[in-house]
Amino acid sequence: MNDIRTMRNINHNLFDVPASADALEEYDSDVAKLVRKAAAHLFKARRDSDGAALNQAYNLALLAASGLMGGAGSSVYVRTHLMITARLVELEAALLAVEAKTVSE
Repeated sequence: MNDIRTMRNINHNLFDVPASADALEEYDSDVAKLVRKAAAHLFKARRDSDGAALNQAYNLALLAASGLMGGAGSSVYVRTHLMITARLVELEAALLAVEAKTVSE
């Protein structure tokens, strides 16, 4: 078990997994694709104030959450998967924004 002081440092890699690893891709590659697509639509929606892209991001996030629920079984609460998927989409969109900013510089 990890030392509590280590666990409190959120910047520390607790599981000794390389930063380049993609856990979602390894867990369920179909869900990972949906999350990436949703993030791309969310990024476009934010960049262009595009309502249609926002709706598409929303729909893809729901499909991804549904995929995660299917893998976890029916006894797990729906809200948890929706929140996790929404956070994954947000993180992917943030990465896209950083990448776009880096390329433009």
